[in-house]
Amino acid sequence: MTAFLEILPTELIQPILCQLRNKCDLTTAALVCRSFNYAATPLIYRKIDARIQDNRVISHPSATLLQRPELAQYVWHVTETGVALRSNPRMAQEITATLSLCTNLVSATWKDDDEAAEAVFMPFLEVLMTLPLKEFAICTKYDVGDRAWTLLNSMKGTRRLSVRSPEWDKPPRVLQGWAAQLGPTLRYLELGRCSGISPAILISVFSQFPLLQNLRILGVASTAIPSIITCLPNLIALDMDYQRHGNYPLPSMPLPHLQQLTIRANSVDASGLVELWNWTCSLIPHEGSLQSFSLVSFTIVIPLPFITRLICRHGRSLTQFCVGSAQVTPEVMTYLCRDCPALASLECSVVNLDMQTIAKAIEPAKNLHTLQFVLWIQACAADTGLRYYGFSRMMYEHYSRRNEAVPFSAEEVKTLMLRPGSELRTITFGGISYSGRWVRAMPKRDPVSQIEGGLTFEVVKDTYSYSRLA
Repeated sequence: MTAFLEILPTELIQPILCQLRNKCDLTTAALVCRSFNYAATPLIYRKIDARIQDNRVISHPSATLLQRPELAQYVWHVTETGVALRSNPRMAQEITATLSLCTNLVSATWKDDDEAAEAVFMPFLEVLMTLPLKEFAICTKYDVGDRAWTLLNSMKGTRRLSVRSPEWDKPPRVLQGWAAQLGPTLRYLELGRCSGISPAILISVFSQFPLLQNLRILGVASTAIPSIITCLPNLIALDMDYQRHGNYPLPSMPLPHLQQLTIRANSVDASGLVELWNWTCSLIPHEGSLQSFSLVSFTIVIPLPFITRLICRHGRSLTQFCVGSAQVTPEVMTYLCRDCPALASLECSVVNLDMQTIAKAIEPAKNLHTLQFVLWIQACAADTGLRYYGFSRMMYEHYSRRNEAVPFSAEEVKTLMLRPGSELRTITFGGISYSGRWVRAMPKRDPVSQIEGGLTFEVVKDTYSYSRLA
């Protein structure tokens, strides 16, 4: 067996080993044989970061890479923190020395919650300026300082940029000095906090990004969003929060053809819901452009009139409808599954549905592959409130026990997956997931489901554990 593995080419082994997400598993694979070692070693060092616990550095890959500098050629992604560079002067020198060896570096992420951010960020940034960086993320609690921004303003060739800092909006922090350098290459931009920044300033900056395709922006008045995105003709993905304040006129220029729209509406009260649905529809006026719609909110009910308007314009193109904690009725599910023939993924919350109701609602969906119920809500007759029986992964730590109350078995799920013409293969109820697949039939293995060709349909139940989600 080992001799057979030795003759397998690296080009064949590496795509298989890419499915291993854990470095421990990759390290084990590297010990199998020489060909596996050649394939696994680049994957082990493709992404490096420090192991930090209680603001102390437990381990850092810099020591290994300095001892074996030839491994640095495999590093594509680096995540560094202010904690690591502050730990001691020697480690700071080792980290910057290691970084300078990573000549194939593609992306870097900087994280720091300390007020004295500039002192440790500058050595890291100065080395980055010498590398062929294409993606950069800055996640800090405080501003990184004037010297850092002066250097950043000269960085070229960035295709993906993320800036998340509560204090980054001080003049001229809104990329005003950097926009000219970013314009020729920038495709993805995330600005974590823009509250208080004039839309006119944002428009003047964004107008220098003609190639931008993906924008995530928080803190901007919702009524100003249409005017802002009109200066981005190639924008296809927009992610923003819903802010009701402000009053801005509608733009005269056409809006881009959005394919992906994500709206975060965690602070909307009941009086603002009608405005939310109307405003959402105004962002996607081009028929047949939208492929994915996502809503992040508290438990609100998606109204049928909004669904019918969405389907009227984008029913033929919509492949993903993910509204998380927002509730949908069986009627809404039926409309989506019947009038969106390309729908492949549906994520929502429901109230008290039995398996027969679910089966009837999704029966028209011929391409639905993933069905996820984030909240499973049951109204209690003895209580005026609602009880939540299933929870999303983010809420799993506190409410995992209630996932066990979902009243469906693997057999019922299998029946739902094996409906005539069904492509459904993943169904999730809160923290419990069922995955279906065709496998080769084995002796004494579920002979009832066996079909011609020696195959049987298998449903696997998987309960999320918090350790996996963290």
